[in-house]
Amino acid sequence: MDNEKVNLRNMQKLREAKRITQVKLSMLVGVSQQSITYYESNTRTPSLAVALRIAKVLNTSIEGLIDENDIISKYYSLPNEDKEAINKMIETLYNKNTKKDLRVVS
Repeated sequence: MDNEKVNLRNMQKLREAKRITQVKLSMLVGVSQQSITYYESNTRTPSLAVALRIAKVLNTSIEGLIDENDIISKYYSLPNEDKEAINKMIETLYNKNTKKDLRVVS
């Protein structure tokens, strides 16, 4: 298995853009402020559960914590009405392709 650390290089940028301090983020996530410092400096990597909580608080995905150009991160930054429009498009395309797949199997 690969032992490479996950670099949460975008986490600090997202936190600062939302004007959330390390202390506030630590309280919202349920970890120490020192842990947030470690994650942002790439000294330590959070568990998956903690990374998910951080992503939720910062309104992004785990991928968004790693890469500012992540498409999911961009989705999370959209207003709710735009997210709803995208969700409808995805559902329509999914249903279209699912029906197509069923025709091929039949």
